[in-house]
Parts: sequence; C-alpha cells; structure tokens
Amino acid sequence: MRVLTIFLASALLFLAACGDDESSSDGSESTPAATEAGGTDLAAIKTYLLDHTTRLQDDVADLREDAQEYHDLAEQSGFDTKKMLADNREEVAEILADSKETFKEANPAYEEMEGVVAGVPELADYDVIIDAGSDASDPESAVPFSIKTEDGKTYKQPGNLFFLLESALYGTEPKWSTKGDLDGDGKVEFGEALPDPRFYLAANDEFVKQTKDLDASANKWEPSEQDALTALVVMTPTMSEYFEAWKNSRFIAGDKATEK
Repeated sequence: MRVLTIFLASALLFLAACGDDESSSDGSESTPAATEAGGTDLAAIKTYLLDHTTRLQDDVADLREDAQEYHDLAEQSGFDTKKMLADNREEVAEILADSKETFKEANPAYEEMEGVVAGVPELADYDVIIDAGSDASDPESAVPFSIKTEDGKTYKQPGNLFFLLESALYGTEPKWSTKGDLDGDGKVEFGEALPDPRFYLAANDEFVKQTKDLDASANKWEPSEQDALTALVVMTPTMSEYFEAWKNSRFIAGDKATEK
C-alpha cells in the first residue's frame, strides 16, 4: 500500500522536472513554470494524507467504543474475564469479532499513508507511536509513551499501538490477554482471546489521542519538494522489510510463526 504514496510523490516530482526546458529566444535556458510559481504543487499529497488521517480517526473511534463496551461487561463480572465469558459469551464474542473487523479497516487506513508519515521528518514520530516503535527492551526504537490503567498499573513503553491492539485481540501477548473459547465449541483456536479489559481500554484511549494529534499535525504540515524526495529516499528501501514480515507471518509460516 505504501507504494501508492511513494508513486504519487514520484509522479509529482517527475512532472515538476518535465517543465518547459526549451531555450528562450536569446539562447538561455528557460525556467520551468512550476519553479517560477514558487515550486511544485504537492497539494495532492496533503489531500491524500488528510483523507487517511480522517479514516484512521473514525476507525479508532469505533475500536474505542467497542473497548468501552467490553470493559463495562468485564466490570459487571468484577473484571473476572472467565466469568464474563461464561455469563455473556455471545455478547463478548460479538464485540471482539466486530473489533477485529474494525482493526482490519484501521490498519490499511494507516499503512496506505505511512510512506508520507514515516518519510517526512515533521511527522515521523507518529509512525514510531502508531506502527513501528518497539518496547522498552530496545531503547533506541522504543515508543515514547506508557500505558496507565485505571487500577494503577503502568506498562512502560509497551510497543506501538497497532501491536498492542492486535496482540491483545488475537491473544499473541499473554501480558495483556488470556485465551478464551469465544464460540463455545469446547476448543480454543488461534485468535480466540480475551484482552485485559483495563489495559485494552487504556490502549484504545491512547490510540484516540495519537490519531487526533497526527491529524492536527498533518493539517499544519505544508509539503515541500524536499519532503517528497526525503520520503522517497527513506521509504523505498523498506520494501524488503515488508517481504520479510510477510514470509514470517502466520499467513505463510502457519503454526511455526513466532511473530506476535
């Protein structure tokens, strides 16, 4: 998906370079019209970015709404998730299934604009926060936030927000989820998990805050030719990372996959 954004930036730079380069009547080189007008028109990049920040905010707001519903059910069961599941299996399963579907909308809403967010220095911190940052075990790439829950627990620099929500929803990180038979068939299969309700709500609250901040920063940002070129230089080499992640994913590696 990031290729779309990179291609857009490339195309705009190419068009800027293809201005009228014919010689003037006195034999000197003429200046391209775009340069005379003060630079390349990169408004399409900003429009594309803001379309996606709006999509992401809407999806994250829906995730947060589901997280609140789930939290409230857990509260009725004294935050005993096993009791909550036994008492409200159908409702719990429906909330979490809806959350997973919304997550699958939110992730591309971000990934399709990541080439701009991660590639522009003014916005790059949000990529660390939302999609790329690690946990505190790697200080150089760790996220700059911690998650504090209502019962007084603090998860210091736990990792990027997409990782937190995905691993909680699908049960790949036992620190903030437990296994649970959501469909009541007597088996617990991959993806059947009960997020820690306090942690999951707090993580969603942080996500809402960060998506609003990203949108505000994106609105203030005025793209330049340097930004577009920097995004190309920074993001193109990362294509190899996507193929590595794909090869190591559960989709390809199946039960042998180790990625959370």
